[in-house]
Amino acid sequence: MQYRAQPKWYSVRWHYIESCILKAYLDSWAQTGSEDDYRFAKEFIDGLYDEQGNIPAIDPGYYNIDQLRMACVLFPLYERERDPKYKRVMDLLYRQLSEYPRTDSRAFWHKSNYPYQVWLDGLYMGQPFYVQYTKQYAESKDYSDTLAQFRGVRKNIYNDKKKLYSHAYDESRQMFWSDPDTGQSPNVWGRAVGWYVMALVDVLELLEGEEADARFLQQLLQETVDGMLPHQHSEGMWYQVVDRADHPDNYLESSGTLMMAYAILKGVRLGCLPGEYGVQGKKAFDGTVSRYLREEEGEVLLGGICRSAGLGTHPDTGVVRDGSVDYYLHGEKIVDNNGHGVAPLLMAYNEIKQLRNPERSRVKDREACADEAAS
Repeated sequence: MQYRAQPKWYSVRWHYIESCILKAYLDSWAQTGSEDDYRFAKEFIDGLYDEQGNIPAIDPGYYNIDQLRMACVLFPLYERERDPKYKRVMDLLYRQLSEYPRTDSRAFWHKSNYPYQVWLDGLYMGQPFYVQYTKQYAESKDYSDTLAQFRGVRKNIYNDKKKLYSHAYDESRQMFWSDPDTGQSPNVWGRAVGWYVMALVDVLELLEGEEADARFLQQLLQETVDGMLPHQHSEGMWYQVVDRADHPDNYLESSGTLMMAYAILKGVRLGCLPGEYGVQGKKAFDGTVSRYLREEEGEVLLGGICRSAGLGTHPDTGVVRDGSVDYYLHGEKIVDNNGHGVAPLLMAYNEIKQLRNPERSRVKDREACADEAAS
């Protein structure tokens, strides 16, 4: 309630961060029927439209996978309101995908100004929208493109030696941060892995009942979680640079941890992960709350959030982001109540509530483990 009361901790804009906040409230509305949650999302989105029923912030001529994420919020709004302005924006962004620039291996570029680069972040930004639009509105229910892009990420960004994913991959090998042999960035950033596992569970949910062989997505989810669990701190959290617990300046980071918590708990609920994994998901949530959630002067604050991180030269600030351990630990600020952390906190909490209610959970023959994890 407090967080959404006024845009102190977020901006009123068409942006992936705000889309995650809105998703959390719309998920809560879907569970509880809270009209306050729904109205917050609707009024936020409606405020982005101009008098002609367009959203000026969307530039169809600029290819940026991040701008697709917010479109996921439009599905429940259109389903309930049937206002054509919501569908019109979804149609616009879906059409853009037909001409979206791709790597030679057919993966979406992260952005126009990051040619031939695939970042783990981009899977969450683009694929759930792509799948949901195909499922609900496309003439052909063909999910092969999405499945192929997940396969490509496993091939090109997974580090077999570490059993972990790097942050990104440059097919051209031209970026200064890319390994000349693999094309991968040099380190494992916790939030990047978080975006990836959230993409997996959200797409797996959307593909339930569809004619698509998504079993390997479930395998990718289990493999990714299994690779991350050995690096989970005794408190339940993960470090900013996941596999560098030995570094004296490394820190337990909220957003990546909470994304992992959401994905693990949802994976358990969907039956895509064994029920006992829910204990680790709940431990991640509880550990973050215990360490970083506090109240000051009547305001609830979540700390330990990396404000932002990327690779290459920032297009707006000119800051060089080389993907080094030093960059991830010292090149970006640690902040309170940033949406990167608050959104997955709320999303993970929504999953905990569902696991507490066996009638809402889809876990089969695993209710006892799930209930234990959520208690």
